[in-house]
Amino acid sequence: MRNRLFLLPLLLLVVACGNNEKQAQEMYNQAELLYNQGDYIAATQWIDSISATYPQEVDVIRQGMLLQCHVNQKRYERELIEVDSLYNAATAELASLKGRFELVREGKEQTLANYIYKGTRPKGEVKRSELRVQVTEKGDLQLTSVYCGKSKLNHTGISAQLADGTFAQTAAIAYDGGKNYRYKSGDDVVEMVTYNITQCKGVLDLIAENPQAKCRVKYTGGKSQDLNIDKLTRKAIANSYRMAQLFVITDSLQSRREYGIIQLELADRQLMKLQDKAAENAK
Repeated sequence: MRNRLFLLPLLLLVVACGNNEKQAQEMYNQAELLYNQGDYIAATQWIDSISATYPQEVDVIRQGMLLQCHVNQKRYERELIEVDSLYNAATAELASLKGRFELVREGKEQTLANYIYKGTRPKGEVKRSELRVQVTEKGDLQLTSVYCGKSKLNHTGISAQLADGTFAQTAAIAYDGGKNYRYKSGDDVVEMVTYNITQCKGVLDLIAENPQAKCRVKYTGGKSQDLNIDKLTRKAIANSYRMAQLFVITDSLQSRREYGIIQLELADRQLMKLQDKAAENAK
């Protein structure tokens, strides 16, 4: 009787261990099925669950580690294909868009040339109030509100409004003699305030999303004055904004591609290492 009572816990332990191995193997089989179906995220979740649920099932866990390497390979291969497709589309659009611009460098001292929409390049002295936009070779957009008149406005920004009342405004740029620049040109006062893409994003969005809509700009921060934006200027702003976005998109996709290549190479090395170790253990 005592011998039977002693053997019962041992028998239960053996049965439990057998069930654990079987259940762990079933989890692995489910992970492998998901891998073959191309559901790599779910496959990874099942593989992780094996070691979390049955940490003592070393052999099955090793199978899962090998499978995870294959999962990583396929996942990064798929991502690289997707990224390459997006990158090729974005670079093609950017190349096509550049055909609508002049690449201008004002003197040898200017380190970066600027893309300026054809037909909008400033010529000579400032003679009129207008909006100017340009994009550097690196993709940095600058919008400049230019005022030319007989009296000072001392403006620090602009607001833009459509006929339906929709409006947006830039950040206020305090007078500093640089980004907010004022000077006399004969009998005229000239004021030029320059905004980066963050400081004028609302205005850019408004014009880019409604390129055919008439738009009125109001100088803000000083004396108020209105300016109607002509169709060519609206097109210049919309196309320049898209160009700046494409520079960001292509840079981001290039970084993702480089990261994906590194991760794929890492998965390859890890798989080879695990396969070599499995071969040694099999000897």
